[in-house]
Amino acid sequence: MATGLKKNRDGKVLYLYGITKAPVSPVPRVGGVDGAAAIEPIECGGLICWLSRVSRTDFADQLSSNMDNLDWLAAVSIRHQRAVSAIAEATEILPARFGTVFHDESSLQADLRGRKRTLEADFKRIKGSDEWGIKVFTVRRQVEVPTIVPKSGKDYLKSRAALLKRPSVSSSDSDIVRFSQAVARIAVETAGGGTISSGQRDLAWQTSILLKRSDKKKLETLLKHFSEDWKKNRRIECTGPWPPYSFVSRSSTRSESL
Repeated sequence: MATGLKKNRDGKVLYLYGITKAPVSPVPRVGGVDGAAAIEPIECGGLICWLSRVSRTDFADQLSSNMDNLDWLAAVSIRHQRAVSAIAEATEILPARFGTVFHDESSLQADLRGRKRTLEADFKRIKGSDEWGIKVFTVRRQVEVPTIVPKSGKDYLKSRAALLKRPSVSSSDSDIVRFSQAVARIAVETAGGGTISSGQRDLAWQTSILLKRSDKKKLETLLKHFSEDWKKNRRIECTGPWPPYSFVSRSSTRSESL
C-alpha cells in the first residue's frame, strides 16, 4: 500500500515497520524486510519511525503480484515480524501493516502530522501491554493443561488473517460465552473472536487480547481454571506475547499507512 509514491532516482522507497515514542540505543541489529537493507530510525514530529530503504519495484510497483507468490510472501512477512519484534523488545511500538511504504521522508512526515492525535491515543492505550492470541478447540481425548508458548511469525500471521474473518461467538454455547466474558474482564481490549465454521480442525472460538504485562498471571490462572473445568471436552491454546498488531488504529482508506 504505497503512500505518495512517485518516481525516485535511486529506485528506493521507505518501508515502515512501526512507530515508537522514544529512540532505542543501540539500534536493533536485525535484517530488513528485503533481507538486505538495515532497519533505521528517523525522527518524525516528535515520534520515531522505523524503516528500511528497499526496492521500489519489489515493494511498491509489483507488491500486489509479489504477494501472490506464497514463498516470497512467507519470507518477507517473517522478516517484517522479526524486525517489529526486535524493536518491541526495546520499547513499545505501534506496528505498521505489512507493505506500508512511502516515497520519501517528506511524505512520511506529512502522514504522521495528519495522524498525530490518533497515534498518541494508541500509545496511551497500549502502554505496558502486549497482544496475546487465544483459541479454544473441541477435543475427544484428554489433553494437557495449556501453556503460553510463542509460535513462528509465519504461523502467527496466518492465524491473524483468519481471525479477522470470524463471526461472533454463538450465545447458545454458554461455556464459551462464560470463558470469553472472563477473558474480556482481564483484558484492556479484545479483537475478533467467534464460533468457527471452517479453518483449523476442531477450532471452536478464538480472539486476540491486549493485556497489561502486570496481568499475565491473571491470564495464566484463568486458562488453567477453564482447562481443568473443561477437562476432556475442550483444549485452550494461548500464544504470545506479541507487539499489539491488532490494537493500532487503522485508516479507513488504503492510501494511508497504519
